[in-house]
Amino acid sequence: MVRTRVLLIGLLFWGSAAGAQESCRSDLLPQGRDAPARIRRVSPLDLARLRDFGKQDVGLGGEAPFSISPDGTLAALVLRRGDPAQDSYCVGVVVVPLGGSGKARLVDVGGDFILHLSDVRGIPDLPVGNAEPVTPRWSPDGRYLAYLRRDDGRTRAWIAKADGSGARAVSHLDVDARAVEWAPDGRSLVVRTRPGVAAAEKAIDAEARQGFLYDDRFWTLSRSRPAPRPTDFVEQAISVADGRPVEPSSAPAKPAGKPDGAIAFAVSTSGALAWTFERDPGLLVSPVGLKISVRGKSLECRSPFCADGIGALWWGPGDDLFFMQAPTPENGGITRLLRWRIGESAPTVVLSTADTLFGCQPVSGSVICARETSTIPRHLVGIDPQTGTGHVIFDPNPEFAGLAMGKVRRLRWTTDQGARSFGDLVLPPDHRPGTRHPLIVVQYQSRGFLRGGTGDEYPIEALAARGFAVLSVERTEPLGLHVARSNAELVHLGVSGFAERRRVLGSLEAGVRAAIALEVIDPQRIGITGLSDGAATVQFALVNSDMFKAAAISSCCDEPASSMFAAGPGYADFMIGAGFPPPGSDGSAFWSQYSLARNADRLRMPILLQVTDDEFRFALQSFVTLKHQHVPVEMYVFPDEFHQKWRPAHRLATYERAIDWFDFWLNGRTDPAPAKAAQFARWRALARLQKR
Repeated sequence: MVRTRVLLIGLLFWGSAAGAQESCRSDLLPQGRDAPARIRRVSPLDLARLRDFGKQDVGLGGEAPFSISPDGTLAALVLRRGDPAQDSYCVGVVVVPLGGSGKARLVDVGGDFILHLSDVRGIPDLPVGNAEPVTPRWSPDGRYLAYLRRDDGRTRAWIAKADGSGARAVSHLDVDARAVEWAPDGRSLVVRTRPGVAAAEKAIDAEARQGFLYDDRFWTLSRSRPAPRPTDFVEQAISVADGRPVEPSSAPAKPAGKPDGAIAFAVSTSGALAWTFERDPGLLVSPVGLKISVRGKSLECRSPFCADGIGALWWGPGDDLFFMQAPTPENGGITRLLRWRIGESAPTVVLSTADTLFGCQPVSGSVICARETSTIPRHLVGIDPQTGTGHVIFDPNPEFAGLAMGKVRRLRWTTDQGARSFGDLVLPPDHRPGTRHPLIVVQYQSRGFLRGGTGDEYPIEALAARGFAVLSVERTEPLGLHVARSNAELVHLGVSGFAERRRVLGSLEAGVRAAIALEVIDPQRIGITGLSDGAATVQFALVNSDMFKAAAISSCCDEPASSMFAAGPGYADFMIGAGFPPPGSDGSAFWSQYSLARNADRLRMPILLQVTDDEFRFALQSFVTLKHQHVPVEMYVFPDEFHQKWRPAHRLATYERAIDWFDFWLNGRTDPAPAKAAQFARWRALARLQKR
C-alpha cells in the first residue's frame, strides 16, 4: 500500500490535467459514436488525425499496448493523435472500464511525442521515426498509474491518480527515463536510464579538440561526429513521494518454475506450466516449440499450430491452455486463438481471423486484446476464449464507422519458386462490376488496419477514395530465414545473385497478376511505392520489371557511392561482408542489375522521392544521375525527420503529394487548387522529358 504521506501530497505537487491542455483534452477522446450526417469518403486528413496507442506495427511480440488494473476492472493506455495544422501531437493517459458500463476518462493530458530509439550496427540510440510504445503501469493497490512523459526535451517518469484528480512528474534526473515500473511495495518506482551515452558524448566533445578519428563510430548520413559505443542500461529506484533515490524494496522474483531458455511462459493456479522454446538456438530465427508440464509430466505439442508464430500464453479454468498464433506470409495472414485441453493430443482452433489481435491478456474468464481490421483502426475488444465471440470495449476512432471505406478482398498466392504470401486488394467505395482501375502497390506488411503501409507513407483508403485500386502487399518470408546463423549470413544469402530481391519482386508481381486476373485492374496503369526494404524492392523493379508505370519512394537508394561512402565505414564494411563490391573493384556486373544511376540512360518511368533530412544524402547519386539523364524525377527533403516521418504535417504532405503524383501520371489529372499550380507546371515539364 502507498503510505498515507504519499496520499496527502498537496496540490502544489499535483498538476491539474485541465487548464492549458483543455483544447487537447476535448479533441483527444472521442465525443460520441454518432456517424456524420452524410457518408463521405476517407481523406488524407482523416488518416493523419487518427487516434492511436501502442507501437506502430501489429506483431504479437513485444509489450502490450495497454495494462489491466489489479482488480481486473480497468485498462489503461496512452492515446495520441496527430494535429497537422499545429504539426504536433495530443497525448494523454486514458483509463477504460472493462465491464461495459462507464465512459473512458483522461487522467493526464500533455507531453510531447516520444521517439523510439534503437541501436543500429554498434551505434546507440538512433531514432527511426516511430513512436516509443508507452504503456502505463498500475500501482499494486490500483490507485495510481506510472508512465513516461516528455516535456521540454526531457523524458521523465510520471504518476497519475487513476480517478483523474491529478498527475505529476516523479523523476528529475538529468538523463531521459527509458522505462518505469512500480516496486512491489508501491512506495517507489524503478526507472530505467542509460547514463553512459551522455557521459560518452562528453568524452567525444573533448576528442573534438584533437579531431575525430574517422572510424566505424561514424554514421555519416546524419551526423559529422562519431557516435558513442552502446552502453548498458541502469535501473534506479526512486521515491514516489519526492523522486529521491532509494534502496529498492525487493527485486521482482523470477516466475516460479520458469525453465531456462523459455520465451513465453505461463503458470496456472494449480501449478501447471507452459512455455515456448527455440528448437535450434544457434539459428538467427529458430523454429519455436511449445511444451507443458502438468503434475510432473511433460508433454510437447506436435501440432502444426504449435510449430511457429506462437505469441501470448495463458491458462484458463480447468487447466485449459490458450495461446495465440501470429499471422505470417506462409499462413495467409491469419491470426488464431487456440485451446489445448489437457489430455487431448492437439489444440483446437477457437478463433481464426484475418483481423489482427495482439497484446492479449486474460481477465475474469475473458481475453482483452487490441484489435485491428482492414477497415477499422486499433481498438480494444473482449473475446470469449471458449467460443471466440467478441465485443468492442473501447473504440478511439468511432468516426470511421461513418466513412465510406474501400472494398477489401484478401488475395493469396504462391510463386513458381514456391514462395507464399498474401495481400489485400482495396477497391474504391463506388466500384462497379466491369470497371478497371489504376492500381497502386503499397508495401511491405499488410496486417491490421490498412493505413499507409510500412512507415505509413501511402494512404491506402485515401487513394481508394480517389478512384485507385490499392494492393497492400505482405512481404514474402526472407530467403534462408530458418537456416542462417547470423544476420550477416542471412543478408549474404540474399545478396548473392540478388536472390532475395528476385524472390520479393517475384512475389509482388504474382500478387499484381492475381489482382489483374479479377478483371478490376487496368494493367497499363500500375504504380508502386515503398520505404526502406520496400524502396529497395522498387529500385530493383525499376531496373528489372516493365510492370510499373510510375513510382513513389520514401528512401533511396543503394548505389556504388551511397552504399560505400554515405553512411560511414561501419556500414560499408557490413555491405562488403554481405557481398556488395568493395570500393576500387569492378562492380559493373553487380550494379548493372540494381543501380538506378547505372541504368539511368534507359529509364523513363516517373519517380517521386520524398525523403528525410536524416537520409537524403543516400539518394544523391541516384537523383542527380537520373535528373541529368532526363528521367522524370523529383525529390523533396523533409526536415527534422529520420528513417520514417513522424511529424503530422509532413505525413499529411507526403500523403497528398503521393496521391497527386499518381493521379497525374496514371490518370492525367491535375488539382486546380492555386497553391498547386507550380507543382503541376513542373510535372508537365517532366512529362515532356518522357517523350525525348
